[in-house]
Amino acid sequence: MIGARNVRGALVLLSLGLTAGLAMSLYAFEPMVRVPAPLAHYDDLPRRLIRLAHIAAIMLPLINIVLAPWLDRLALPRPLTQSASWLLLLGAVTLPLTLALEALVPPLIVWRLSAAPAVGFALGVFLVAAGACRAGELADATKEESHAGCDAGRSEDHADRRRTLQAAARPD
Repeated sequence: MIGARNVRGALVLLSLGLTAGLAMSLYAFEPMVRVPAPLAHYDDLPRRLIRLAHIAAIMLPLINIVLAPWLDRLALPRPLTQSASWLLLLGAVTLPLTLALEALVPPLIVWRLSAAPAVGFALGVFLVAAGACRAGELADATKEESHAGCDAGRSEDHADRRRTLQAAARPD
């Protein structure tokens, strides 16, 4: 199961992201430890990048967990599903790392190291979305084919009863 890999990996990454947040809290407001030199000024780009890295370290694993069940149901060839899975996981690992690296070594900012992981992660999300939409289309087509003749002999009375039962089954 491809999705299980993403859930396991995301849970590990989520715990690491939370640990990084706890480490950041040591110097964030009332410093208990000396603020690292590149992060000395609260509103400077390096400090913003480190905060963005922390956000990415929390949110990208959560997105992996949300999308993981879809990975096993996508209407895509297996290599594309595998690619989506790896793009999501690698993006969740490398985007926070490259953002932190850019924050701690400011001359690296011009290299835009974080662009590739961001694009890769987005591509993984797009693949999942495309496969999920395609799966929905295939399911609708299959349902239509298997039930094509069912409504032919149905009276209006039966259609009204079905609508009433469907409405009653919906939670308010």
